[in-house]
Amino acid sequence: MGDAQGKIIFSIFMELKDFIGIFRKNQLWFWGAFLSIIVVGSGVRFFLDGIYKAEADLNITRTGYQKETSEYRYDEFYRLQADERFADTVVRWIGSKRTQADIARDFDGVYFSKLRGQRLSSQMIKISFLIKDKEKAGEMSRIISRVLNNKTEELNSEQKNPQWFRLLVSAPVVEKYAMPWWQMMGLLSVLGLFFGFWAVLIRHYWK
Repeated sequence: MGDAQGKIIFSIFMELKDFIGIFRKNQLWFWGAFLSIIVVGSGVRFFLDGIYKAEADLNITRTGYQKETSEYRYDEFYRLQADERFADTVVRWIGSKRTQADIARDFDGVYFSKLRGQRLSSQMIKISFLIKDKEKAGEMSRIISRVLNNKTEELNSEQKNPQWFRLLVSAPVVEKYAMPWWQMMGLLSVLGLFFGFWAVLIRHYWK
């Protein structure tokens, strides 16, 4: 039994030795792939260094109040359904090219991108966007609020509903979009090892 185990251990050792030999012969491919990932990733990180991500809350309210009646709970159910459907409409507005063009027109000369809306509840939407000038994020939120409320008022121009929707956009929370350098380098190192490993194996297979 001892001899059999010894042979297995020796076989594994020899296979490992051959495996290491493959990497020694193809170490230029390994380091080439590794350094390529580091250089490309660092370049992307450097480009994103001057970009900020802003997030703001959009709350849907009503311009009037409904007095409580015997049918209050029945009416409230349909009101919540209407709020949810309107919130979905607002999310689609935020993602539409027409709305983003209107915002860009009022926000002339300031770079922003990836304007997104996500409904979190029947009356709350998360708005996020990327911006280069951190100090302009608050102004961007105000413009978004104005454009969306204008579209809301257009819907009510014929309805004349005293309890129509009104949108309130909060001041944004702004933070750097790019990952910290130490985290980025750790991630790039792991990716570099992964791609370097496979570069060697593919090179050896096709050799």
